Amino acid sequence: MSNIDMSQIITAEDKAAAEQASRKAGLFAERERRLAAGTTFNLSFGPLPMQGRPQDQATITALLQLANMRITAEDTSPLTFRDAVNTIHSLSPTEMIEAATAGMAWVEAVMAASWALVDSGDIPADYTDDAHWPA
Repeated sequence: MSNIDMSQIITAEDKAAAEQASRKAGLFAERERRLAAGTTFNLSFGPLPMQGRPQDQATITALLQLANMRITAEDTSPLTFRDAVNTIHSLSPTEMIEAATAGMAWVEAVMAASWALVDSGDIPADYTDDAHWPA
């Protein structure tokens, strides 16, 4: 008669699943870190460092809407944008649309990169490597 509780045995599959769950949590934290860090966009009017945190996304979306409203009203007055390094920019509505479009595309690319790693079913141990993420 055995005293071994077979329900307590951890299989190789259990260990692999636990490792993937841990990597998934780490991957999502890495995605948020990268969005918070941001990137610099080389736009038609020069370089612009931007971040992609939720509050940044909300601000950029609001400025995009305002830029579109100004264009519709044929109002070319500039919009004020404070970048990721606290530099204040006076952007035309067209420049703001260019910046917002670039920022939104980058956030989407970061999200897509994280989803691709999760959906692969085998999140690599080096998920923080820049090779897995957009520049």
